[in-house]
Amino acid sequence: MFAWFIRHLQTLVGSLGELSRNPFSTILSVSVIAIALALPGGLFAALENINKFTDEFEHGAKISLFLSPEININEAKSLQTKLLNHQSIKHIELITPEQAMEEFKSRSGLEDALNSLTKNPLPVVLLAFPEEETARSPAKLADLINELGKLEQVELSQFDLEWIKRLTALLELITRAVWVIAFILGLGVFLVIGNTIRLAITNHQEEIRIIKLIGGTDAFIRRSFLYSGMLQGLIGGLIAILIIFILFSIISTPTSSLSSMYGITFNLDPLQFLPSLVLICSGALTGWLSARVTVGVYLRQFEPGKSNI
Repeated sequence: MFAWFIRHLQTLVGSLGELSRNPFSTILSVSVIAIALALPGGLFAALENINKFTDEFEHGAKISLFLSPEININEAKSLQTKLLNHQSIKHIELITPEQAMEEFKSRSGLEDALNSLTKNPLPVVLLAFPEEETARSPAKLADLINELGKLEQVELSQFDLEWIKRLTALLELITRAVWVIAFILGLGVFLVIGNTIRLAITNHQEEIRIIKLIGGTDAFIRRSFLYSGMLQGLIGGLIAILIIFILFSIISTPTSSLSSMYGITFNLDPLQFLPSLVLICSGALTGWLSARVTVGVYLRQFEPGKSNI
């Protein structure tokens, strides 16, 4: 076991040395890999920020239940207690006509005109906050709105459902687009590393020929190229994380300033630890697979009597 570990460690160090002996080509290929990985990684980070932003709206999503004018406070409180036991409702708030009038005065700027009214025309309002699972599903939310609207004490149930439907559809479209882009650019990384490995095989074809003639196995020949491909993908993934972090750091302050103008607190976060780890491992795995496929193809074509691989 120790000997196996030493052999692989020697191969790993040798692959690093091989990459360092060709700095220009290594930097070029790793830069292409990093940019190809940074684009889907950055889009995924942006999508995570959008989801975080929309979660704040979903937490604040509420259904306004305007009760009939003849419903008094005690009856409204009884309905509030009943609705608290509903499996799709997380919380219920009761707003009295007096509270609603005070809020309307402060927001409308018509305090003098409203003070001249002899009777408060506003009804008792219940604000129903749905559970997160219901708030995230336009279908479940629509069913809940219809159910609450049919209650005898409720005169009108109100909730802007259209923007939830549009937002859900948009997020689904963006998510699929990110996966498609990630697949296409991942294929590009696969081909870039494969081409680099192909050139390395061409440069070492005489060495490979001698190793084959003296009985060297395909696994022994393949090992250094596998480490080379894996290292290129790994380094490219690390640089991609750095690129994403720098870009998000640059636009974070303007984003926070813009959101504050609309009365919203929104901090732009870079790629989190787990997605970053997945991106780095994906780069390394793609490099390993690309090298394995490329070397496998060339080794199958190899015959000691031929002049080229």
